[in-house]
Amino acid sequence: MSMSYRARFVGGPLDGREEIWNTTVEEPQQTITHVHLHDGPKIEHYYDLHHVDQFGWEYRLRES
Repeated sequence: MSMSYRARFVGGPLDGREEIWNTTVEEPQQTITHVHLHDGPKIEHYYDLHHVDQFGWEYRLRES
């Protein structure tokens, strides 16, 4: 049996978006890197996976 999981993004440019994965296909990534390349220097944001009892899985923006 496969199960789908959902994680929301908190903070940064991906705030409010969601990631959905299926456990039979892959495990969730512990860290996701988001890269901006818009007419300027490359800007990277890092999101780390956390579980919150009230909301479930979240990718939270890593503070630098």
